[in-house]
Amino acid sequence: MTEKRMPRWLLPVLVFILLAAIIAILFAGRLGSNVPMGMLSTQVEAIQPVVINPNRESATEPRDPCSLLVPGEIEAELGFPVGDPYSVAVDNPIGELICMVPGVNEDALPVVRLVTVYTSAMEPFLIQNEYSVDHLFAGRDVAGGLTKPVQNMGDAAFWGGSGPELWNGLHILIWDVYVQLNVNSGDETLDLEAAQSLASIAMNRLFNE
Repeated sequence: MTEKRMPRWLLPVLVFILLAAIIAILFAGRLGSNVPMGMLSTQVEAIQPVVINPNRESATEPRDPCSLLVPGEIEAELGFPVGDPYSVAVDNPIGELICMVPGVNEDALPVVRLVTVYTSAMEPFLIQNEYSVDHLFAGRDVAGGLTKPVQNMGDAAFWGGSGPELWNGLHILIWDVYVQLNVNSGDETLDLEAAQSLASIAMNRLFNE
């Protein structure tokens, strides 16, 4: 009785099937490690340490965003040390004010980037044409599933994920102020939690102190 041999064409097919299965398992594991944007925006509750009361009868007075957070508050949220905050000069008609907080590795993205825009500080021609922070906020909320709404933050808020893109970070509209707070710790779930907590501290300081 002769022993049946495996056809030559069958071995490459079996190898291909095995490799495809391994790739599928690895890909599934990679997807499982990333939390979908929609889940991030619904799982995390907004942190409101105190009631934030913007004065809706008069224009909010612009303040340096570096005065709205201190390094100790950031370190308490992230669990690691950060560098000294510094202001970045921006010459644009909307009057953008930017504060950067570096990490230990200064070549990496800033650990925290806080941007504030006040309608009252915009160029007169914008105000005359009835442009305000409402329009700025709406323009930053891009479509295509890149942003998700966040509840109980200011008048309206959305999360655009971690990273350096224009829509990234936590964007908040509150009265006549637009706030964008980026956190880049390397953990997007931590970034959203920290951004909400730090934004609450910054807005409380802006409107109540």
